[in-house]
Amino acid sequence: MSKRFLTVVCACVALGFTISANSAEEEKTAEKKFDAKCIVSGAPAKEASFVDYRGKKLFFCCENCPKAYKADPDKFLAKANHQLLYTKQITEVACPLTGKPINEEKTVDIAGTKVGFCCGNCQAKAEKAGDDAIALVFADFDKGFTLQTTCPVSGAPIVADQKVSFRGLNVYFCCPKCPAAFEANPKKFAKKVPQIVEKRKKNKQKKADKKS
Repeated sequence: MSKRFLTVVCACVALGFTISANSAEEEKTAEKKFDAKCIVSGAPAKEASFVDYRGKKLFFCCENCPKAYKADPDKFLAKANHQLLYTKQITEVACPLTGKPINEEKTVDIAGTKVGFCCGNCQAKAEKAGDDAIALVFADFDKGFTLQTTCPVSGAPIVADQKVSFRGLNVYFCCPKCPAAFEANPKKFAKKVPQIVEKRKKNKQKKADKKS
């Protein structure tokens, strides 16, 4: 057997090991991409176990926890809102305690999620809350958060100070140019704004309930 042949074989074997190792590493990375805790048990949640919540997904660890949630959703409201931010399904647009603009230097890590506040006082309240921080910060969703993550015009991430009011709801955009495009033809873009979609569904449900 020639040295050249052995060299080729060794190279192929080494390449095979490299590909296998890379594939295994890619699989591990893919597995690590989903990360959330069940809002009922606190155990690691499964991406396949979820229920609909305000047009988003709430993730659970098993088949029983969604039943506990549905039996008393208000009990898990703050944890549900926290999970939405943790899984990047919503965006923080204001201080969750006052509704005022966020000071980027006033942040607190709350159960693995960075939350911004308007001032040192609000920041201190969140820090002192300890285990009750989620209940304090995430109980009032509309004060500091939006269901939007992207601009309905461009599809880019939204910016908190780029917004317009539309039928009592704040609609957020990525830049100063997009609001004008939205206002010129709101019907075209409204279906891309989750809070508008949610409001329309609620109105339809109310009408259906009255008829029944």
